[in-house]
Amino acid sequence: MKTTNLFKVLAFAAFALVSTFNFEVHAQENFITNEEVKNDLVVSKTIFRQDGSYLYNHMRYEFAYDDENRMVSKTVAKWNGAQDKWEPYYQMTYRYETNEIIMDYARWDEGRGTFSKDMKQTVYELNEENIPVALHESSEEVSSLLAQQR
Repeated sequence: MKTTNLFKVLAFAAFALVSTFNFEVHAQENFITNEEVKNDLVVSKTIFRQDGSYLYNHMRYEFAYDDENRMVSKTVAKWNGAQDKWEPYYQMTYRYETNEIIMDYARWDEGRGTFSKDMKQTVYELNEENIPVALHESSEEVSSLLAQQR
């Protein structure tokens, strides 16, 4: 009897898990991705929302790389259908230092016309094999720190 109940619970859990995965797949089916590649690096990615046989702009990602083909920035824009234009959304920048990668995140500040809102910084410490081993986050205003480094 206990084995039967255990089997039912496991079967229900498996069914619930499969249903969740199935739902997530269907949610992704309404989006189409187009990538622009230069020198084997993705420099932009546009996400379109599909509605029937029509595609509508949704999000746009632009990537920049350094001389070692490491990503140095990812700039994201979202589509404003009312104004029929891309609007800046957020930007992530990456700096590669000795034994660490510093990632800065900032949302677009419409009033200032810059990526300076909700700034956050994350520092990934690397071991000898360049594998991240520690993470430090700061949600403080880091604009003065960024201004000093520019």
